[in-house]
Amino acid sequence: MTPGLDEDVHPLDRHRDPAHAVHVRSLAAEIAAAHGGELARMRRANGYSNATWVGDGIAVRIATAPSDMSHEAALIRALPAEIGHPEILGAGSAEGHGWIVTAEVPGRNLGESWSELDPAEQRQAVHQLWARVRFMHAASDSLRGLVPASGGFVPATTDDALAAARRADAALGFSDNQRSRLRGLLEDYVRAAAATRQVVNHGDLALMNALWDGEVVALLDVEFAVLGPVEIDLCRLICEARVTEDGHLVDTEAGAAAVRIAAEHRDPVHGRALLHGAAVLDQLRDLDIWIGHDDLDEPAEDWRPSRLLTGLLEDEGGYLAPLLS
Repeated sequence: MTPGLDEDVHPLDRHRDPAHAVHVRSLAAEIAAAHGGELARMRRANGYSNATWVGDGIAVRIATAPSDMSHEAALIRALPAEIGHPEILGAGSAEGHGWIVTAEVPGRNLGESWSELDPAEQRQAVHQLWARVRFMHAASDSLRGLVPASGGFVPATTDDALAAARRADAALGFSDNQRSRLRGLLEDYVRAAAATRQVVNHGDLALMNALWDGEVVALLDVEFAVLGPVEIDLCRLICEARVTEDGHLVDTEAGAAAVRIAAEHRDPVHGRALLHGAAVLDQLRDLDIWIGHDDLDEPAEDWRPSRLLTGLLEDEGGYLAPLLS
């Protein structure tokens, strides 16, 4: 039965129009039924730009806003098997909302499991997450035609990046020094990226985009895959391992492992500028999302991306400090 508007809104839909969320769920129910599943028996999984349900042997992902997912489906089909992405069972569009159905893979979302893992398991997960995505990087020659040079938190042009910086400034009221540093980091990134080898990055290398079953068994959700320097994936790995969900820096074995991985794999000449610039772009994108929410109780300067961004603008470099000193 399709849920009514008076039912509790799922936390992942709390910033969306309730009627629209119900409509997307009804479309997902039809797609699940066409593939032998029943949405009422499936659980809602993590994800923001897409709504995902898992169970009954399948996983249904549907875009929350009208968009085409055919390019993502083509990329998934071309990925190396070592990435572990679930097999596609079907893909299409429902009233403009792209959707992909994959086989259900045993395991739990790594982001949901993270707090239950001991320090050694978390360290292991970081190494395995990086090992999986390295197969994607290594396959860049065959995959590059399937991904764009911008997307996710990677802007298409320098002007786009500077526009995001101005929106952040309007929300947070930067000092002259912060404003100048932000512009400099973005311009340094653009220059360095043009001089660096381009690989196919996952583009959203987050804990919630992996499955854990005693080990990392799969990478998921390559919708933001992008051609660019490897530091795009490295900066996300560091943030995921060193920053808590509420935006606090933690010193853990997993964080130390991510720092060592970044030190080894970043570009020997431009790595510092690329890591720092990519991390800033990542937080600018998240800040844009938060700015778009009109029901947040916290002042803008207390938002998670605000705190992380201002930390990156400090001399020490926020959560990148071990790699910038």
